[in-house]
Amino acid sequence: MIKFGIRAHDMGKYTIEDFPKLLQLIKELDGECIQLALAKSFTDFNYSPNNLDEKFANFLSQELKVHDVVLSVLGCYINLTDTDEKKRQESLDKFKNHLRFSKHLKTSLVGTETGCFNTTYTYTELNDSEEAFNLFLNSMETLVNYAEEIQTNLAIEGVAKHIISTPEKMKKALDILNSDRLKVIFDPVNFLTINNYKNQREIITQAFKLFGDKIERIHLKDFIIEDNQMKVVPIGQGEFDLRFFINELKKYKDDIEILLENSTVNTAKECIAFVKKYI
Repeated sequence: MIKFGIRAHDMGKYTIEDFPKLLQLIKELDGECIQLALAKSFTDFNYSPNNLDEKFANFLSQELKVHDVVLSVLGCYINLTDTDEKKRQESLDKFKNHLRFSKHLKTSLVGTETGCFNTTYTYTELNDSEEAFNLFLNSMETLVNYAEEIQTNLAIEGVAKHIISTPEKMKKALDILNSDRLKVIFDPVNFLTINNYKNQREIITQAFKLFGDKIERIHLKDFIIEDNQMKVVPIGQGEFDLRFFINELKKYKDDIEILLENSTVNTAKECIAFVKKYI
């Protein structure tokens, strides 16, 4: 069965104590699942290993159960190719702690994008270099080994301006890392650029062909072209070929959680209803 959900931090800022109110809002908007990035969603969450304890996990799990909402992804978005060695190691440790924390939750999937080859996490042509890809692999091997050790799962999300910028690079990375614990969060719009968006059907088809079996979650958003640039908008408000995407998805997955991106309190319910029409 396909479930529909929302990124928690798209619904505004809440304190940890107000988590039940956030979940109630998700339900009112017809959401069945969420992506929760702790630092983005809670104004009073300050990351430290000690704050990711079993008591906090039990609180989150209990409220999720009461409100009948599934935690699809625990977000921990780090720069896997930060060229500052110290900062990169700190980020990897942070991700490991989120992997450990996820063991206490009803999900065991911690997600991240793949980073940029600098300290500012901004696009650089060096993202396409062999050195950048090898550093990405080095970081990922550390995380994959830890996930295998504690028996939990992690997922990477490709983005055109990041290290894993195409379906082909995603496939290459998955083959090299070769772990059942490594999954994919697939956002088809992430692989589109001003230069290739007219080929979106081919890119979607290629992605499913190359790593459809590894896709564990879907992110959905839309885009428009404005001033010769791509601008992200809520699903159903742009040029994304949702009908084609859903038809391809059904060939590979009939039981998956779809999370809306860039929706708001005012648009989320409408966006979920729009996507459901195609399911």
